[in-house]
Formats: sequence, C-alpha cells, structure tokens
Amino acid sequence: MNTEIYETIKRVMDTEIGCLSQCISVDSKRNFRNPQYCANLALKINLKLGGVNSSLPEEKLSLPDGGKVLFLGADVTHPKDKNGSSICAVVGSLDDQAARYVTKYQDQERSGKEEILKIDKMIKEILKDYYEKDEKVLPPYIIMYRDGVSESQFERVLRFELPKIKEACAQFRKGNKPYEPKIIFAVVGKRHHTRIFPINPQSKNEADRNGNCLVGTVIDRKITHPTLNDFYLQSHYANQGTARPSHYTILYDDIKLTIDQFQSLSNTLCYNFQRATSSVSIPSPTYYAHLTCARAKMYLVPSRVKFVKKDKNDKPPPPKLLKLHRNLNKFPMYFM
Repeated sequence: MNTEIYETIKRVMDTEIGCLSQCISVDSKRNFRNPQYCANLALKINLKLGGVNSSLPEEKLSLPDGGKVLFLGADVTHPKDKNGSSICAVVGSLDDQAARYVTKYQDQERSGKEEILKIDKMIKEILKDYYEKDEKVLPPYIIMYRDGVSESQFERVLRFELPKIKEACAQFRKGNKPYEPKIIFAVVGKRHHTRIFPINPQSKNEADRNGNCLVGTVIDRKITHPTLNDFYLQSHYANQGTARPSHYTILYDDIKLTIDQFQSLSNTLCYNFQRATSSVSIPSPTYYAHLTCARAKMYLVPSRVKFVKKDKNDKPPPPKLLKLHRNLNKFPMYFM
C-alpha cells in the first residue's frame, strides 16, 4: 500500500471526520482467499469496535496479594528532520484483564533527550479514564514499562518522570488522603546485541525447531549488569533467524516484587497483545505505546504560520500536531 495515501486516510479519518477506518490491500481478491489474512483483519476490526480478542485469567495479571494493577506503557519517537517534533505516547490499561487500553499522545521539541515532558498531564488523563471506567476506584499499584531509553539516560529519565507520575497521582483522592500507589518503573529495550542460544539445539526440551531457546526463557545471571536489577526475556517465537530477547531493567520498585514474580508478570503481558494470536517480544502496553507514536506521527502537518528568515540561525516553526477527533474517544483502540 502507498504509504502517503495510507497516512492521509488515517489523518483525515482520525482528526477531521472522526470515524474508524480499516485499510485493505488492493490485491484483496487473492488475500480474501487466505484464511490467515481474513483472521488478522477480523482481529483488528473487532478491537477498533470495542471488542476483546483474547483474555487471560485475572489472577495472572494481579499481584500476589490480589491487588489490582494499572499497567502503563510509554514511548518516544524522534523525527529525522532537525526542525521536526518528537512524539510521546503513554497508554494505560482499563480493565483487570489488561486487554483494553486508553492512549494519550503529545508532541515536544526535539532535543535529543528521552524525557516525556508532559507525562504528568497524560498520566492524569489516563487515571481519570480508569477512575470513570472502574466504578470510581483507583488501583493500589502501577507498573510502568518504559521504552526507548538507553542505559546512559536511565538515571535522568527516572529522576524526571517518576516524580511527575507521583504528582499526577496525588491530584486524585483515595478516601481522605491523596492517591499514592506503589510503583514499579522498568525500562524495556530491544536495541542491543545480546543473543541467547540453547546448549543443546537438537533437544526439544531446550530448543524450538529453528534452534532458538524456548519461548519464556529468562537469563538473569552472568551476562546481566553488575549493579542494576535487569534480565533478558525471550517471550516470542521467531519464525525465521535468531530470536532477539528483550532487555528489562527495573529502575524503581516500591511494590517489592521478587524478580521471579516480575519476570512472570512481564512474560504474561507478552501473551496479551490483542492483534496477535501468539506471544510478542515486548509487553503489550509497551507495544501499544509504540503503535500510538507511529499513528500520531501521521497527524503532523506543516505550520500555517508564515516564516520569514531574518537570521541564519532562524528556524521554521515546527509542524502542528492535530488532535484526535472527539468521536474516537468512545473507541480507545482506534490505532490498531
């Protein structure tokens, strides 16, 4: 499909008309004879219309004490153009099965930094939606899966974003006290060169048919960071080539889960991605944040402000980010 036409359709339908859309390949006659193509199309359409394709037992997605969890995912994408804007997205679960998510996005000046400057505003909007959906009850725990952060920026991102999250929570009340949930802030990364291999690739108990480690393999010793609390998790099956595990680093944890409990929870979320019938490589909230950034990039349009260059250092105004049409607020999974 022509990328420019696709982006135009999505931008117009999402921001001007306010109607759900589903693009289909022009070679549909051949595609519609393929059951897999039709099934994948049905998965996406059902999600957009408010349905749920699959769900996991609630006890798999709650903590050992049975407490409910709000799962958050966040990502930032940067433009190739130096005068462009970075797109930030935060998503939050709306139900106990973590199957439905609400998304928020913002643009910010490209600075080479990974901090989400308005993360407090987006978290506040997500908490408001959760509060209204879940019988006006806020969860006692929040787990954030943050994407797109390099190791050199761990400390800076944590120092900026964690207080912002707590500030957004404190604006709500739980009884007579400010809402102060316990939080885990973890980074998920795939941009690394680490690969894991089974000791005996011919054994069905150690390897899949492509010679990769079995789905669910965790490495948390020897090759991990000497001081940080991190691990590698291969949560998906690779149809071709060598599977690449995801790298998880827990930067903050006042829930005090054991490492085994957090690994199990993270692996479970990889089976909850609603657009696939098998597990994926990163937790579903992180995946949704990435998809939201990709969709929001389509909403950038050139600024209408007339630019007159008076100095060689003058830069043209950044593109304008269009807002989502209010009609789509009823369909939070519109971006699928």
